[in-house]
Amino acid sequence: MPRNAYRQNARERAELTLAKSKPSQVRRHPLAERQTRVRNLKVLIAWTILLPLMAVTCFTLVEMFFRALTRTSFWQSEQFIFFCLGGLAWASAYAAGWRPIHAYVVGHELSHLIMARAFGGKIFAWSAGPEGGFVETNKTNTWITLAPYLIPFYSVGVVLLFGIVGMFLDLRVARQVAGVRLELVWFFYAALGLTWFFHATYTVKTIFIKQSDLDRNGEFFSVFIIFFVNVLLITLLYLAASPSPLHQMVEVGRCWVGMARFILGFLRQVLG
Repeated sequence: MPRNAYRQNARERAELTLAKSKPSQVRRHPLAERQTRVRNLKVLIAWTILLPLMAVTCFTLVEMFFRALTRTSFWQSEQFIFFCLGGLAWASAYAAGWRPIHAYVVGHELSHLIMARAFGGKIFAWSAGPEGGFVETNKTNTWITLAPYLIPFYSVGVVLLFGIVGMFLDLRVARQVAGVRLELVWFFYAALGLTWFFHATYTVKTIFIKQSDLDRNGEFFSVFIIFFVNVLLITLLYLAASPSPLHQMVEVGRCWVGMARFILGFLRQVLG
């Protein structure tokens, strides 16, 4: 995978380089000290807040998904079948050696760019190609640097595209193509599955490759954030595929609270 870089503007990079070049025994660098404090705080947040939330949410998702597969016909639904077919299509293409690196890098850098603009940052330059890319901006925070790993860029594009098409066409109207009955909504589910697994594949690969995006916030904290947010996105997809999303959301909430109580009680027994 090519190296990707999220960069601040040239002046700030020059100041950072100058600060790092000064001998530590002559002068302790306030910038380096501040970065160290911030990283330590993020590690503390990861252990004390993100880890418990992630554990409860993961177990809740597993339990709800198990219920859906064993107690309902969710696994027979169009949403589940075509979403999995899209994932299978991506897996087959990947196994056959297809590596859309350029497409990934473009989505990666555009995610940085869009998130930076959303937080009011200015974009001075950006580039994306098969060999890698960068975004140069005057704004930086956790959400900007980790945006490509938190947001499935092409899945969002699929949702927007079919949302626009759905304003003019009924996606559930069956159409005959070469004697075969087809519905446009099937292609939506399949495209969503393909792009989601594309996102998941390269997110996992990136975690095992040294990237400036992860280093900036500390790899430990970054991995926790990435995993937790992606689990939340999977939960939202599950709710959206439910026949009654609002009712299912209430059930997920109840299950989450129950799971949190169970884990807390278990820990008390173990530690007490």
